[in-house]
Amino acid sequence: MKVLSVRIYGKMAHFRKVFSNSSSLSYYFPPRTTIMGMVAAALGMERDSYYDELDKLDYAVEALTPLKKLVFGENFLDTDQMTTEKLRGKGNRVPITREFIVASDGGFLGYNIYVTYSKEVEEAFRRPKFPLSFGQSEMLAWVDGEEVLECEEKEEFDDEEVYGAVPVKSFTVKPEAVHTLEYGMPRRYEERRISGILHDYVFPTEPKAMVVRGRGKGIRCDIGGKSKELVFL
Repeated sequence: MKVLSVRIYGKMAHFRKVFSNSSSLSYYFPPRTTIMGMVAAALGMERDSYYDELDKLDYAVEALTPLKKLVFGENFLDTDQMTTEKLRGKGNRVPITREFIVASDGGFLGYNIYVTYSKEVEEAFRRPKFPLSFGQSEMLAWVDGEEVLECEEKEEFDDEEVYGAVPVKSFTVKPEAVHTLEYGMPRRYEERRISGILHDYVFPTEPKAMVVRGRGKGIRCDIGGKSKELVFL
């Protein structure tokens, strides 16, 4: 099968956890629904118009840079009842904390996303119609390059090195690489933008492989003469 590989970089990211309330916590990597949103932005599709169409594609993601989280305090303005004083930030401020994802080496952070190939999506990432972002509109991202890969479909992984996010329910991971458990991640949108069943993933926070065992839909791709294996979200 053909797979489109897209390298995307930015300064920082915030992929808000769906169960966050007053504190805005972030996943380490973009959920499948966020990647669908990035594809939709590149294609120029309107909000809420792409869920069924882009849900038919498969997606995988890996980190290209070492990642870490930062936490900042912010003040939101309560604008339920608008006044000049409130707009100036005098009183009725709502303090929150927000997590950001940045590269731990001080540079830009990057992800490589893998999408079921289509010519339309490939051309869209070369010339995105809407700006791309890492979770929020003020965290702009850009495409560093894309590549069409010839990959072999795979379902059985027997202590093999796999890059990127791996679903917990189907795989076990050897505790060798530095990785994190991201729980409660949306995979697809249901009607009225409801996130549906949430899933848990293991994700390496450095651009290294994990040794995993289990069954699930994945691929083995030939990249630069080397074999790389990934599992779809």
